[in-house]
Amino acid sequence: PPQPSGAVLCPRCGSAQARLVSEFGSTPCKALYRCGACGEPFDRFKCH
Repeated sequence: PPQPSGAVLCPRCGSAQARLVSEFGSTPCKALYRCGACGEPFDRFKCH
């Protein structure tokens, strides 16, 4: 199973300036983040 990692990286530009926007993204198992560098919103799977 996936292990939680420390840094959340933007899938578009690779920046570590991602900020949590919402605990729930497009599905309950994902969280919504936005990149502080390029502004791209993206979902990330939660690891429990």
